Amino acid sequence: MMKPTILIFLKAPERGKVKTRLARDIGDEAALDAYRRLVERQMAALPDGWPVEVHFTPEDAGVKMRTWLGAAVNRSFVPQVDGGLGERLQHAVAGAFRGGANGVLLIGGDCADLGAREFEEARIGLGKFDAVLGPSRDGGYYLLGLNGERREVFADIAWSTEKVAGQTRERLSAAELRWTELAGLRDVDTVQDWRLAEAKV
Repeated sequence: MMKPTILIFLKAPERGKVKTRLARDIGDEAALDAYRRLVERQMAALPDGWPVEVHFTPEDAGVKMRTWLGAAVNRSFVPQVDGGLGERLQHAVAGAFRGGANGVLLIGGDCADLGAREFEEARIGLGKFDAVLGPSRDGGYYLLGLNGERREVFADIAWSTEKVAGQTRERLSAAELRWTELAGLRDVDTVQDWRLAEAKV
């Protein structure tokens, strides 16, 4: 059975530097607590036995991330490279495939509903298609699965806007790639999002 490599992109849990949009409504300390809870829930929901790469920032936070999330078989910690989000995602994907991955799933830590069903559907999807897209309800995506480097998928995307998923579909189509989509889920960005997710984490 194919076990895609999960590439999870995270920030070190530092007050005032995570969930900054949410923090404007609930404060830095509460936003940090929300971030920790969301990430810890996501890490606990990763499929057993699948390889996981934790891509973290800032680059000197390796000890902090390992202390927080713990060592595990098939789990590695990799500092994110400099550059925009597209460049960082592209670099991580390329590195995973150079390391022998047979597919990758890009995720973050702020979707309280991403769990076993979505990971299994993504795994099956990568066995049939070039890509899998898990759109979030704010216009972005909570998961992107790829069966190759597909550098063009990350080019000229208006990151952190409601255009991300739509532009990603355009890139997939322009590259003549075949993809399937998972059900839309909610990321946690606003206080309303957090109130809906809080009981799940």
